[in-house]
Amino acid sequence: MELKKICELLQGSFPFHVRRHRQILGLLYPIVNLKNAKKYDPIGFVFPEVNLKAGINYRKYYRWAFFDYYNGLMIKGASKVNRVFCTVFPNRRPLERILETAARGDLVFTHHCCGFDRKKGFLPIPLDILERIKEKQLSVYSLHTPFFNNGPWSTSVQLAESLGIRREGEFAAVNGKPTGVFGQAPVSNLNDLKDLLCRQTGARDISIITNRNSTSAGRVAVIAGNGGYEHFISEAGRLGCDTFLTGTAIEEADIPDSLEANLRFRRLAEQLKMNVIGGGHYFTEKPALQKMVCFFDRHGIYAEFVPDSEDRSGVI
Repeated sequence: MELKKICELLQGSFPFHVRRHRQILGLLYPIVNLKNAKKYDPIGFVFPEVNLKAGINYRKYYRWAFFDYYNGLMIKGASKVNRVFCTVFPNRRPLERILETAARGDLVFTHHCCGFDRKKGFLPIPLDILERIKEKQLSVYSLHTPFFNNGPWSTSVQLAESLGIRREGEFAAVNGKPTGVFGQAPVSNLNDLKDLLCRQTGARDISIITNRNSTSAGRVAVIAGNGGYEHFISEAGRLGCDTFLTGTAIEEADIPDSLEANLRFRRLAEQLKMNVIGGGHYFTEKPALQKMVCFFDRHGIYAEFVPDSEDRSGVI
């Protein structure tokens, strides 16, 4: 299929509802600090920062139009696409696997525009990988905010469905659209929910923070990825949730603002007497990227999911 048609399909199915960044970045970056950047969509400031720190001239490799929204077609390759490779993060190992098997012009569909390591945080696509992508004329399409806004294919919806949570409603609005769901757990206690999460996603290093006298699991709030924020868990408390399930329950990356935000989140969880389960950023978003294979298949486009290198270990 033509790359242009696939991009139109994705834009129609996942419209962008995020701020325009190009003018903001031109005026403020790099003198803007992280606290000011948080007033905008954070990924638009993380991306330039991690690339510049690595000495990568990102404007050489990425489309200028990508910087309008930090979503959409990042790298434009050949016009004809035979196969789509779906991955959570554009980390080195999955991209190396893709480069080994991809034909000229194939498309990488990724949830994030940056790689990720739970100890280091976000990372740029390595320079040598960018060169190989360019040489093979592959395209890369990133879908961040529009993909975690709730919808049939979104990250939190797919995580809840994979666990069999009986959905009762939505919460956690970002850019005016909900990103979390809540409902009744299919099991009766935290340990069973942990085991279920392990079986369905492959996660092994699952955090459990017990803040209640009981380990029962009733109404569960679900936000895939990095959903550990005060305002989200506060809203979950008002909705009568006793358990909060997300990717990052305990922040490990040495990023001061993230560590402080996570500490506030955990303190509030304790005050609210709400139990917390953290299944990992990658593993809680994995079901949605696996499901995207079906999305592309419905439109006559061959696709496959490419796991990260640490998938088998259950730790990422």
